[in-house]
Amino acid sequence: MAGGFLQRALAQVPFLRRNGRRLARSAADADDLVQETLVRALERQEELRDPARLRGWLGALQRSIHLNAVRGLRPRLEVLEGGRAAEATPDAAPTAEEALLARALGDGLSAALAALPPEWREALWLREVEDLSYQEIARVQGCPVGTVRSRLARARRELAGRLREEDRHVGL
Repeated sequence: MAGGFLQRALAQVPFLRRNGRRLARSAADADDLVQETLVRALERQEELRDPARLRGWLGALQRSIHLNAVRGLRPRLEVLEGGRAAEATPDAAPTAEEALLARALGDGLSAALAALPPEWREALWLREVEDLSYQEIARVQGCPVGTVRSRLARARRELAGRLREEDRHVGL
C-alpha cells in the first residue's frame, strides 16, 4: 500500500513545486517545502480518507507546514535583526516562473492580482491555474466550500472591476 501511495504522491510533485514556489517565494525554499511535505505525507498517509482527494490533501499539508515554519522563524528573525520586523523578512527576488507569469499576464493583470487579498488570490490561483475543485481548495485553505465560492466570486468581481478601470484610464 505504501508503494502505491508514494507513487501517487510523487506524481503530484509538479503541483507541490508550483504551490511551494508561490508560498515560499524562492526555488530553494520551495524544494525544501516539497520534500518536507512528502515526508510528512508518508508519515500521515493513513489520515487520507479519500485517495481521490490526494492533491487537495497534499496542498493543505504543504500550506500547514509552510505556515508553521513561518511562524517559527519570525521570533528568531526579529531577535537577530534587533526587533525590526519590517526588515526581518526581506523581499525575495521573483522566481523565473513568477517573472515569466508577470510578463505573460501583462502589467495591468499582474497589478490587479497583486492587489487582491491573499486568500482570494490563492483561491483564484488554485482554481484557475492548478484546476483544483472547490472541495480541494477548501481543504488547502482550511475553510468551508462556501467560503471558497465567495472568495472566488469576490476575486473575479474585483479583478474585472480593476481591469475595467485600467481600460478607462488607457482610453480603450
